[in-house]
Amino acid sequence: MKPTLRNITLSIAVVAVLFALRAASISEHASSTIRVSRPLMGTTWTIEVADHGRADAARRAIDDAYAELSRIDSLMSEWKADSPLSAINAAAGKNPVEAPAELRAILERSNRYSELSDGAFDITWHGMANIWHFDDRFVVPSQAQVDRARSYVNFREIRIDGNRVYLPRAGMSIGLGGIAKGYAVDRASELLAREGFHDSLVDGGGDLRLSGTRNGIPWQIGVQDPRAPRGTLIGRVPASNCSVVSSGDYERFRIVNGVRYHHIIDVRTGWPATAASAVTVIAPTAEQGVVLAKIVFILGPEKGLAVAQSEHVEALLIDPSGKRYETPGFARQFEAQ
Repeated sequence: MKPTLRNITLSIAVVAVLFALRAASISEHASSTIRVSRPLMGTTWTIEVADHGRADAARRAIDDAYAELSRIDSLMSEWKADSPLSAINAAAGKNPVEAPAELRAILERSNRYSELSDGAFDITWHGMANIWHFDDRFVVPSQAQVDRARSYVNFREIRIDGNRVYLPRAGMSIGLGGIAKGYAVDRASELLAREGFHDSLVDGGGDLRLSGTRNGIPWQIGVQDPRAPRGTLIGRVPASNCSVVSSGDYERFRIVNGVRYHHIIDVRTGWPATAASAVTVIAPTAEQGVVLAKIVFILGPEKGLAVAQSEHVEALLIDPSGKRYETPGFARQFEAQ
């Protein structure tokens, strides 16, 4: 997945405090853990497993997990011209396209999240892909440009009929960056478990799923202070058999005339969301964590945390003034610094 606008609804905002890794590196430790980092989907992935004396089998399982990640990327990337999702986008306003069942299922789940959030989460955000870039192409768009781009965003127009998917208007486009990476994290974690490795970490560029323990203790996941240098933590979350995901306005941003423009766009307005500076979610799955972190960020403390609790996940929200809001369950697990 392309690393620029793919991340319009995605950010890397959790610091895994136990290690720092380089891409494409493999290392073994006295604790019999194996870590492998590789670039994929426009970010760096890390998989760590406890091999329990089965080092060769652990390496094969990690390779299998990366193969699964690549398969999902090939199926669900809006940036790969030959993906089934790109075929749907290319046929917008022309004709329905047959889509694999796995892709149709994630489209249907995405629409449920959109209904849940009153459109704060919307996979047709990709219709705005030409106006927000957080690289050397960055420019603040005009209101007219935003309004024009927003006219192509409406999840309710997606048509799923049997095995076919149709976008009824030319210019509409689906982007699954806000959900597919979480789904991929889950599939990789579950594959490791099926192959007998139940103590593992799968990190999709900061979207984490933790299984079992690391050397007999829960994984320790640090939460970044959104207004401090990278690595400055406000606390940590001991985690096991769950996902920890954060979204923040400090990963991809520009400040122009005192205004912070960042990559978490509220598609209902077409502009960067303003209700939060950072959100961390503890969820059963990475798919839930990735989606709900964005929803909570965009909806803000009252509505966002209410949605989190309705979906049985725990959340911490820091607003732009630095004030913290959290669900009761998050407060019980969070270890402030």
